[in-house]
Amino acid sequence: MKHIGLLFILALMVFATNSYAELADGLISVWNFDDGSANDSIGSNDGAFMNGASTVDAEFGMALNLDNPENPATGENTGQYVEVPSSASLEQEDGVFSVSLWAYVRTGGGRDHAAMFWKGEKVGWGALFMVRMCTTNATNMTWGSCWEGTEGWFATDNVYAEEEWVHLAYVADGTEAKAYVTSSVTGDTVIPTSAQENPKPITPPLFTFADHPVEIGVGRQVGGNLGNDNWLDAMIDEVYFWDRALSEDEVRDLAGGALVGAVSVEAQGKLATTWAHIKKP
Repeated sequence: MKHIGLLFILALMVFATNSYAELADGLISVWNFDDGSANDSIGSNDGAFMNGASTVDAEFGMALNLDNPENPATGENTGQYVEVPSSASLEQEDGVFSVSLWAYVRTGGGRDHAAMFWKGEKVGWGALFMVRMCTTNATNMTWGSCWEGTEGWFATDNVYAEEEWVHLAYVADGTEAKAYVTSSVTGDTVIPTSAQENPKPITPPLFTFADHPVEIGVGRQVGGNLGNDNWLDAMIDEVYFWDRALSEDEVRDLAGGALVGAVSVEAQGKLATTWAHIKKP
């Protein structure tokens, strides 16, 4: 009986290792913050902590801590965020890429168009971003990509809760972009409905904004107004960027606690552990 149990565990380990190897296909960058920095743990897209952004112990590894209980006044670029300089590997003109991350938004911290991940000139109000994943209030989010003449945004309501870890993914396959949300409480992965369509049809080439960085934790020029920036009060973790479209099963694996990149060696120790039990504030 012991032998059967051991074989079963070994089979699970092999399955998990293979699954994580497949998830690593096309993986460009991993910002997991486990070394106390915003460096890319597998590539060259190193980020920088801005205005005192730091890491916090999230029980298993570290998470990005964005301590922004009050939003800075208009024109004051003093909120905490991460900035990742642009590179060719982050500029996905063909509209084929995926972003995955975990977020824990504190009470009042899910401000209007405060971005968990975005790249562009403005976070909205025109075709001015390659990608955005933003809160709009304590429960709602807005997403999208842009191309010639079109701001391809879409909103999703009642998709997350403050004071709770949530897994989010934005997947673009060259013809459509899709948002996924998974609650750490229920474990359900959903493609939330949107009045603007989710999945959202896209028409590459996308605008990539080579002169603008990826930013984690801030949305710029809300309302189209220079200096009107909104910051998240939140923790962010395991931010991954691929140059391919993830499948729904892969998103579910990530939402179930799968870690890839430089941390994949830890996978065997997490076979029976979901993110909800690992990543606690």
